[in-house]
Amino acid sequence: MTIYTIDVTPPEDLVFRPEGPATFSLSVFLDGEGTLSVDGAKPFRVQPGAAVFFACDRVTRGENHVEGGRRLSVVDIRLEKPLLEKLGGISLARLGGAVITENSLPDEDIFLIGFKAPPELLNVAASVLQCRFGEGLARRAYLYSKAIEAVGIGLDAVTRWTGDTPLKPLGEEELKRLHAAIALIEHHYNANWTIARLSREVGLNERRLKEGFRLAIGTSVHAYLRTTRLDAAATLLSSGSSVTEAAYAVGFDNLSHFSKAFREVKGVLPSRYKG
Repeated sequence: MTIYTIDVTPPEDLVFRPEGPATFSLSVFLDGEGTLSVDGAKPFRVQPGAAVFFACDRVTRGENHVEGGRRLSVVDIRLEKPLLEKLGGISLARLGGAVITENSLPDEDIFLIGFKAPPELLNVAASVLQCRFGEGLARRAYLYSKAIEAVGIGLDAVTRWTGDTPLKPLGEEELKRLHAAIALIEHHYNANWTIARLSREVGLNERRLKEGFRLAIGTSVHAYLRTTRLDAAATLLSSGSSVTEAAYAVGFDNLSHFSKAFREVKGVLPSRYKG
């Protein structure tokens, strides 16, 4: 776990083009205004009292704006994969529904979820900034406990949040078509599925297809397809297939990409998977 704190007053407006690897973070804005965004998604407007969960499983780029002339006070908590696994493998995709807004790219497993921080989360963030312990074990233990508390409060707040424009529930006919799409993925996972192709096959428009996956199973079409493929690959590897055979059989045409994706989900390289 890493905790970053910012408490400055920039003299002028600032623009950043951040680029970083896979990450899971919670940022709490005690003061400051601006926008946060990932390339290809709508910016999220930051103001005092806002909080943001961000998660991605690949290198991601974006653009952040900070307004000058006023205080910027932020606590940023980043959790690394071993800790996430101990906590049960937190995935923002599971939240689904209206929480995953146009600030995210769910089909690319990139999630930027902004929300109003509850008072208890703001209090925890303030206590991190004002930590009275000097360098040493006491300070590390205190900050660690506060960071875990903040993530817990934040996840609870987001889970309870329904947003301003909740997604319209699927009708009976839409549910039938969604289940048909899920069945196609599960039985033909090696096919070259795209949102457009799957939409045509089941007769459900692309927007409602994507919303249906988020509402019904709490993940994106892309994420569900990848998980299904990797589960099938694991079964093949356990049955004696080679890494190359398993990768191609489930629809991967790049062995390096397959190995990376498999390790991210299963925690081990496919060549070492025992089942």
